[in-house]
Amino acid sequence: MERGFRNITIFEARKEAGGRTRSYVDPTTGDVLDNGQHLLLGCYRSTLRYLKSIGSDHLLHRTPLLIHYHEAGRGTPHVFRIPPDSEQPVNLLAGLWSSHLLTSREKFAATRLGVALEEPSAKNAEAITCASLFARLRQTEGLIKKFWEPIVLATINAPIDEASAELFINVFREAFLSDREASDLLIPTVGLSELLIDPAIRMLEKNGVGVLLSTPVRGIEKQDDNIRITTDDGPDEFGSVIYSAQSSKPLPMEVRSSIPEFEYSPIVNAYFWLDREIFSTPVHSFLGTTLQWAFPKPSVRFPQRLALTVSAANGFVERSNEEIRHILWADLCAAVPVARLARLLHFQIIREKRATPLFTPTVQSNRHGTATSIPRLWMAGDIVQNGLPATIEGAVRNGIAAAESVAAR
Repeated sequence: MERGFRNITIFEARKEAGGRTRSYVDPTTGDVLDNGQHLLLGCYRSTLRYLKSIGSDHLLHRTPLLIHYHEAGRGTPHVFRIPPDSEQPVNLLAGLWSSHLLTSREKFAATRLGVALEEPSAKNAEAITCASLFARLRQTEGLIKKFWEPIVLATINAPIDEASAELFINVFREAFLSDREASDLLIPTVGLSELLIDPAIRMLEKNGVGVLLSTPVRGIEKQDDNIRITTDDGPDEFGSVIYSAQSSKPLPMEVRSSIPEFEYSPIVNAYFWLDREIFSTPVHSFLGTTLQWAFPKPSVRFPQRLALTVSAANGFVERSNEEIRHILWADLCAAVPVARLARLLHFQIIREKRATPLFTPTVQSNRHGTATSIPRLWMAGDIVQNGLPATIEGAVRNGIAAAESVAAR
C-alpha cells in the first residue's frame, strides 16, 4: 500500500481478524478478554514499529522486567528484577545475583551459560534440544527447574527435552544480550484486538484495501502470470499472494510438500475473577505446580481478574473446564497464601489445541523460507523461518519480509 500497490484484498477465514492475537467481551463481566496471554518485550522492535505505523503504540506501558516466583508451601515469593539503571548484559547478572531465587552454585552456573551464549560458537546448537544445551553448559537441575524451564515454556511453548536450543539462544540473546531496554515488559492497556488489529483494519479500509471476513481460502494455484485464489464466492486472480494461515491445504502440492511435517503444542489459558486483590505486580511465575504463570488484569466489576497460563499443555488441554479450574485454583492457593482468603467468583477456560508449532530442532532447521517454488506466491506465518518461536514479534517480522519480497519483485 505504501509502495503504491492497488487492488489489495485480505481474506480472513474467521469472522474476526487477528488469529491467536484477538480479544472479545466477556458477556458475564463486561471485561475485554484476550484469547490467550501474550508477553511483549522491549526487544520486539518490529512489533513496536508496526504499532507506531497504525497509531496504537501509545497503548503500551513500558516497565523494567520484574517477576515474582511462587512455590507451593512457601509464603514469601522470590523476586527477580532487572535493575532499571544497568547495562546489558550486566543487568541480567545483577538481577540473578541479587535474587534469592537461586543458590550461589546456581548463580555461578547461570553466569556460565550467559557468558557462553555471548560467544559465536554457541550458535552450534542447531541440532540439539534445550535440555542438551543445559547439560552441555553444566546447568544444575534446580536452576533449570526454577529459571530456564519457565523461560523455555513461556517463549517456545515446548518441554525442554523437545524445544530447539537454537530458538532459546536467539530469544536469550535478543532479550538479555542486546541493549538495556530489550528486556523491558511492554504491558498493553487495552485488549489485543484494540492494540494490534482494529487500528490496522481501519487504516487499511481507509486506504481502499478490502478486508473480507468469514472468507476462507479454499485453493491457490498458478494461473499464467498471476495467482488464482478460490473462495466460496468463486475464483479471483492477483499479481502476487502472501499466504499466512496455519493450514497448508489450500496451497499447491509442490509448495505443500516443501513444508516440514510438525505437530502442534497446545496452551491452556484461564481467567479467574476474585473478590479481592491478591497481586499488585504484573508478572508471577509458579514453580512445582501445573500453573505456570499469572498476570493480574483490570476488571470492570470485580476487584481483580487473573490471566493464568499453562504452556505445552498436552494432556491437560483434554481435561474438563471444572477439572482445569480446580487444579489451577488449588495451585494458586497452595503457592499464594492470601489467595486462600479470596473467593473465586467467575472463571473462563480458553483452550488453544493448535496454539503453536512444536519447534523441535528438526522442525526448526527445516522451516520454510518466505519464497516458494511458485513465482509471486509468498509465505508468512509461524512456520516461516525467522529464528524466533511463534510469537507476535515473529509474525510481524515474517509479514514484513513477505511484503518486502513482493515489493522488490
